[in-house]
Amino acid sequence: MALGCDDSAGGKGHSARAANWAPMVNVWIDTDIGDDIDDAVALLAAARHPEMELVGVSTVYGDVGTRAWLAREQVTRAGANIPVLPGAMRPLTGRDLPAARWSYNTVAPELPQPSADDDDRRVDAIAGAMGEVAAPFCLVTIGAMTNAAKLVTRHPGLRDLWRGVVCMAGRLEGDPEWNVYCDPLAAKIVCEELAPRLIGLEACSDRLPKREVEQLVDPSDRASAFFLECYKAYRNVQENPNDDAPLTLFDPISVLSLVAPEAFNLQDVRVSVDAEGRLRLTDDGFPVTYALSSDWSQTRPMIEAVLRNAF
Repeated sequence: MALGCDDSAGGKGHSARAANWAPMVNVWIDTDIGDDIDDAVALLAAARHPEMELVGVSTVYGDVGTRAWLAREQVTRAGANIPVLPGAMRPLTGRDLPAARWSYNTVAPELPQPSADDDDRRVDAIAGAMGEVAAPFCLVTIGAMTNAAKLVTRHPGLRDLWRGVVCMAGRLEGDPEWNVYCDPLAAKIVCEELAPRLIGLEACSDRLPKREVEQLVDPSDRASAFFLECYKAYRNVQENPNDDAPLTLFDPISVLSLVAPEAFNLQDVRVSVDAEGRLRLTDDGFPVTYALSSDWSQTRPMIEAVLRNAF
């Protein structure tokens, strides 16, 4: 039985350390899909891995409507009949809404723009959908942590449903990592209230070259064909689209920590989150579990199996 999130409820002062996960892990993914391509691979990992059951998806930060369309298309094609809901657009930190990033969000049709004034209503809808999930699940954030922070603040009873929280977030003692930078206040709330597992850049920055990705993916599979369409759009907006642009893997590697924690050097540390999103080690910080590194020789075969749909 793999090590992972605690079976008890999360909460302030709660630690997700050294507890057991059942062989099948129920997973809810909160994503900013549509910018970097790794979110799409993370959804495929959760939908295809035999030890994970994807129970829901929510989207965060900026154009959450388009993000929800992309996520719904990806997981539906992968056979997952689950709720996919847009969440909060505006970060708690109070920064201006981000400008649209020209990436594979262009694959989606032109949709009505949601309003940030409806953020709380959308978050409440996510909470309602989570309450309908039949069994406890792990919440995995692979974008800004705004939804997670709003959920635990507005609906603290959800902690009883969460077996733990895993976040693709962080870079210790360095420049801010994107998901923390987007909403440092939300990251601070999540670290304080939920004692999450953080999979930072030190442990999830491995990549696969474009050639290998295209050899692995079967375009006759509906989910894979949609992923390839998104990947092509993503590559076309890179600085050198004709180069062997790699597939970034921050998010799927983080998701795979649910079922293969032995591939990660997970350590109990205390961190602070400053106003710019920097994570600092400090004796009086919030207790989290942090992945200091990971073993690519263990995670790579799982990534390849996800892309091949070969489990």
